[in-house]
Amino acid sequence: MSTLIEAIQARKSIRSFASKLVPRETIERIIDAATYAPTNCNQQLWHFIAVDDQSLKERIVNEAAGSTALARAPAVIFVTYDGWNYKEALQGASLAVGHMLLAAPEYGVVASPLNSYGSDSAIKRILGIPKTEVICCAVTLGFPDERALGAPPVPRRPVGEVLHFNTFTKKRGLPYAYNPDRWTLENLRHYQRYYCRKTFLGKEMDIMSSFERNLVKRALGSAESPLLDVFSYDGAYLREFPDKPIIALDLTKETSEYTEAAVALNVPHDSHRVTYAVYDENAQMITDASFRTAVFNYKFERLPTALATRTLQQIHAALPTDGALIIIARKSNLLLWFFFRVIKMFFGNDMRRTGIYNFFGPYRPLRLSKTLRVLRTAGFTDIHWSGYFPLPPFYEQIYQMFRQYLKSEGSSYLHRTPFRDPMSRILGWCMKVQGFMRVGRLGSVVVIVCKK
Repeated sequence: MSTLIEAIQARKSIRSFASKLVPRETIERIIDAATYAPTNCNQQLWHFIAVDDQSLKERIVNEAAGSTALARAPAVIFVTYDGWNYKEALQGASLAVGHMLLAAPEYGVVASPLNSYGSDSAIKRILGIPKTEVICCAVTLGFPDERALGAPPVPRRPVGEVLHFNTFTKKRGLPYAYNPDRWTLENLRHYQRYYCRKTFLGKEMDIMSSFERNLVKRALGSAESPLLDVFSYDGAYLREFPDKPIIALDLTKETSEYTEAAVALNVPHDSHRVTYAVYDENAQMITDASFRTAVFNYKFERLPTALATRTLQQIHAALPTDGALIIIARKSNLLLWFFFRVIKMFFGNDMRRTGIYNFFGPYRPLRLSKTLRVLRTAGFTDIHWSGYFPLPPFYEQIYQMFRQYLKSEGSSYLHRTPFRDPMSRILGWCMKVQGFMRVGRLGSVVVIVCKK
């Protein structure tokens, strides 16, 4: 029994694979184990479509808008079940998937379930799956590479948090609202601790345009070092920092590990100049390490007012007399306000339904007047700001997400390969025309520079 429990606890999902192919004999053994799962009325009406042809996997990514992880995996198993009864189909197929996940490590292979496999109808067409079958999920198979082998175990929720005896005991959960002020610091930590392990360590998770990236590079070009990147999380913007020492600060140990992996993966030649720290809200200063410039890169608008105020006070206490604080954030303008109003109208207030900027937690474009007031309260007096992009660069990403949502039949929102069509070209042209001209309060992105 202990061996079984150890195997269950040791199992983990991976998204990065060695180049070694999975032998078909190994696939057959894993599926054989799957067929020993319990099933509805012993019908065993499951099927397993193993795809190890690279061209087929790429067709699924391109034609069905499936996750690019499908093309990276040496083999993918689509698990289906006779769809005469939808509930039974999901139950029977899911039990088989569980057996697959536990059997695979016996052969040195890692099996990972994937729900963003793309459009059901397109996959059925590509793989010749009958319309009467229900696709439960895709399961990637592969041998882990060095990065996957070195990844720390994912944190697990305590049993006391998820177990209920006799009746469901309502426990205080996360708000999952767009409004940061409905979140507490502990809410954010709780959310990030688990969500930061949704994929392989170091994968860029934020949604941004090239213009928003370049604005970071422009704003920080002459910043004095060392620089403090406040709440880096996925480290997506560290590559835009000048070639100077950086302290990457995160809310939890888990997110700090993610940032460190992102640096090693995306800017390995710069890893020597980045050090890492975890935020302590009870400390007088935001970090023990000295710095001359503190930076919020599209993070300030994600913070509850209480946390934003506290971090500003700690930054002010730690900054030298001639030090600077730079906030780069999306601010509410008419077009951005209209977009979020429409989103909430159609999808409700649960941020998980759209996947828009939800990797960090809540998201709401900041209100400039309120932000300036909070900065002054924290002790900053020398404050200057500039607005950019009257047409939000964010609209380019929204259009891509909309196209992905439609093409994948609601399976996913994000696709790393952009769609190219007349509308995407029009949006791209508009972004180039507006460039980096300063437009004051008409802007959808603001750069605020403060000194003590």
